[in-house]
Amino acid sequence: MKSIDQHKGNTKSDMVYDFIKEQIITGIYKPDGRIIIRDVAQQLGVSDIPVREAIKRLAADGLLETKSHSGARVAPINTETLEEIFLIRIELETLSTRLASKAASTEEIDALERLVDEMDDSINKQDLNAYSLSNRAFHQQLYRASHAQVLIDMVENLFLRSENSKMVFHYDPDRLRHSNEEHRSIVNAIRERDEEKAARIIRSQKETGFNVVLNALRISRMLQGGESKS
Repeated sequence: MKSIDQHKGNTKSDMVYDFIKEQIITGIYKPDGRIIIRDVAQQLGVSDIPVREAIKRLAADGLLETKSHSGARVAPINTETLEEIFLIRIELETLSTRLASKAASTEEIDALERLVDEMDDSINKQDLNAYSLSNRAFHQQLYRASHAQVLIDMVENLFLRSENSKMVFHYDPDRLRHSNEEHRSIVNAIRERDEEKAARIIRSQKETGFNVVLNALRISRMLQGGESKS
C-alpha cells in the first residue's frame, strides 16, 4: 500500500478516515471488530495521532464505538436500529429522487446513465466488487442531483451507518439485473422529469432491498442464537 503521504489535497486524518470508512463499508472490518490504532498507523505509514482523530470522527458518524478501556471497535449491527434507519432512508431517498427529477442537470443525468452501464458490465463479468462500487456511486450521484445539501448530508450519514449490513446476504445475479433495470428506469424517468415515476421506483427498490437485508440479519441472528447489542 502507498504511504498516506503520497496523497495530496487532504490531511492525514482525512485520508485515515476515508480508509477506515471504506474498510467498514466493504465488510473488511467486521461489526464488533476491534480497531488497533498502532496497526492502522503502521499500515498507512502515519503516526497514531491522525488515526485517533479519524476514529473520533467515525465514532461521531456512528460507524465506530469507543470505550476508555477497550478502545475502538466497529459498531455492531442491531436489527432494531437498522430497521429504523431503513425506514428513514426510504423517505429521504424518495424525496431526494423527487427533487433530482426537477433539479438534475443533463450532465448529471448522463453521469447516472454511465454508472448504470458500468453496473451492467460488472454483472456480465460477475465482478461483485465493481458492481458494489458503481451502485454506491449511482445512489450518491442521484441524491446529490437533488441539490438539497442538508438532505444530501442526512442521507449520506444514514447510508454510512447502515451500508455494511449488506455483507450478510448473497448477491443473486438475477436480482442484480432486475435492480439495475430499475436504476435505468429511474434515470429515464428523471430525464423525462417524471418525478412520480422516479419516486415510485426508488421507493419500491429500497423497500425490497431493505427487507432482504433485514430478513437475512434475522436468520443470521437465529442461527447464532442471539444478537450482539451495544
